Parts: sequence; C-alpha cells; structure tokens
Amino acid sequence: MSEEPEKKPIFYDRWAFRYLAIACLALIACAIGAIFYNHHPKPLKENRFAKRDIHAGSSRAILTLASGKKISLDEAPNGVLAEESGASIVRTGSGQITYAVHEKALNSDTVKNVGINSLETPLGGQYQVRLPDGTKVWLNAASKLTYPASFDPGAERKVELKGEAYFEIAQIANTPFVVFSGKQRIEVEAARLNISSYVNDEAIKTTLLEGMGRINSDNIIKSGQQAINKKGNLEIIPANTKEAVAWKNGLFLFEDESLETIMKSISRWYNVEIIYANENAPKELFSLSVSRFDNISSTLKSLENTGFVRFKIKGEK
Repeated sequence: MSEEPEKKPIFYDRWAFRYLAIACLALIACAIGAIFYNHHPKPLKENRFAKRDIHAGSSRAILTLASGKKISLDEAPNGVLAEESGASIVRTGSGQITYAVHEKALNSDTVKNVGINSLETPLGGQYQVRLPDGTKVWLNAASKLTYPASFDPGAERKVELKGEAYFEIAQIANTPFVVFSGKQRIEVEAARLNISSYVNDEAIKTTLLEGMGRINSDNIIKSGQQAINKKGNLEIIPANTKEAVAWKNGLFLFEDESLETIMKSISRWYNVEIIYANENAPKELFSLSVSRFDNISSTLKSLENTGFVRFKIKGEK
C-alpha cells in the first residue's frame, strides 16, 4: 500500500509569503536610505573646526600722543597714562580711556596750542574713548579716530574717522560736533550715530539713532535714517538701527546682506583673509545673528546651516 505524500500545514505557505514580503520591504527601505544618505547634506559635525578654530577679537588699541609717543592700551596699567594740553589721559579699565580736562586749563593758553591725539584699533581689536568734551566713542576693528586733546571752547569740535565708530555726542550749546570721514563731513550737536567708512567698502554709511545732522552742508539726516554716500552720490533712506549698531552691542546682525559684506566684518574682527572658491558667492544674500565673542566656528556654522555655503579654515585664511 503506497504512502500518501506528507501534507504541509496550511499556515506554512501563508507565513512564507509574509516573511518574503517583509524581507523585500526591508531591502527597499535600505536602498532608499542609502540613496538619501548619499545625496542629502550631511549634518555638520560639532568638532569639524576644532583643530583650526580662531578666537574672537578683544579690547586692543594704540594711543598716539601729540609728541609721537605710542602707548599700547591692552598692555597699559589703569590710571593716568599722560598729560596733554591741560588734560589727563586715564585708562579707566579694560577697553576704555577718558580725557579729564583741568578747569584751570580752560582759561589759559593751553587749549590754544592743543595737541592732536589718535586712537587706532588693529584687526581684531575694539576700544572706547571719552573725549575731552564728554562725547563717548566706540571704535570698531581696523579703525582710527583723530582728535584734539582739548577742544577750544566755543569753536567747532572736529574729529576725523577712518573705519567705523559709534558716537554719543555730548551737548554743548552753539558748539557743533563735526566728523570728517572720507570725503564726507557730518555736523551734529547732541546726537547718537554710527558711521562706517572703511576704505574697502563701496559706500560711507551714516546712521542716526537720535538727533539731527547735516551731511556736506546741504543734506539733512534725521533720527531713524541712514545716509549712504557712494562715490559722492548721497541717498538717505529709513535705517535698520539695530543692525547698524549691533557690532557695538557685541553681535553680528545682518538681514538680507551680501555674503561679501558679512565676510568683511568677520575678516576685520577675527583677523582672517577671505578667499572665495566660487566667484558668484559674494553676491548671495544671507541673514545672520550671532555673538561677536564666540569663536569663528560658531559664526561659520550659522552660515553653513543655510545649506548654501561651506567653509574651510587654513591657517588664518
């Protein structure tokens, strides 16, 4: 009597099919994952710049006296640094000097033979000075302010700026404060303003936060306005005052600015050279809001997170 073939349980074929289907789906999922991994931008590693990071700038400047003597302010002790034209020059703390004019000097011939001083910050430096009239000035990196050690009472208070500075002008009745920067002359009385006039920038930008001023005699600028002086052509527009003075408040703050403009600020503050691998990159617009006192890696990562730009650090480039 022949044996009947062994019958397999009815669930055998059903579960075999299910296992096969699951295996196929797993293979498809792996394939899709591989494609996504190879073509999607990979997340930035936190330590990618670790071995080549660059520290932020700090309070550094050189004070040049009327005699020609130069004083490195980041190395100078607190206290009286010098006497000039009836005023004591005092380092009051890290990042600040002040001019204290003696009352007797105001009524003497001292102020008639006033000496000219200058305060200059290097790349990666900033400093603050309180001028003899009480005006406060914050000087950005790679900038120079030239001014008298004492102002002649009743006469225009004149200073010269190269680079960028924020001014809080002390009010003195009938005594205008005049800032010369490039080929621009701005006259104010009591005001708060920021002037950016770097020689490698396309324009001089004057932003008025408070008060009223006059540029090149016949152009009036009011609070909340910005004057853009490009090769003698002056345009006055509504100002983004927060962006204009962000550097003074310890921030990089840019809204829809060209990468070139942003990288110039980064270059001056971190003392680095910028090289573009793509000639069209400088024209691209970006927004940025980060602390100026973080290492350069934090600033670069913020820009890289847009997905449109990548950076490499080689030495100081």
